Amino acid sequence: MHIYWHHLDLVVTRFSGKRLAPMDKGARILEKESYSHEQISFGFWAGDDNMKEPLYYAYTFPSPDGLDKEPIYPDQAKWVDSNGSPMALLRSYDVIHSENPRESVLEFLESTYQAGASKAGWDIGELTAPPLNEV
Repeated sequence: MHIYWHHLDLVVTRFSGKRLAPMDKGARILEKESYSHEQISFGFWAGDDNMKEPLYYAYTFPSPDGLDKEPIYPDQAKWVDSNGSPMALLRSYDVIHSENPRESVLEFLESTYQAGASKAGWDIGELTAPPLNEV
């Protein structure tokens, strides 16, 4: 869990364990380390000049081909283009007004993780932790 420096998003990131090639010399120092490994990030952000409302989001880095064709849930969630890569969005408004807000967020997190991890070829079974009552 961390806070992203650009808009103070509250974020949780999952990693595959695979290191990526170094970014080019023109990349900012924070990006060079932040994006040094394959990852799927999920966050909540209050919005900005481009997105005028609070949103939940998810993205896979690097973005695998066809990611934006994968189904995500709940039905209000959608894929959008974000600087040439797909990003999944779910409006906070839709979560608040759903029958079960907790379930809506969990469904979004799980469906976007499954979409990104499967398209990126992650070993999902190996990366899945057992339930706490089985530890």
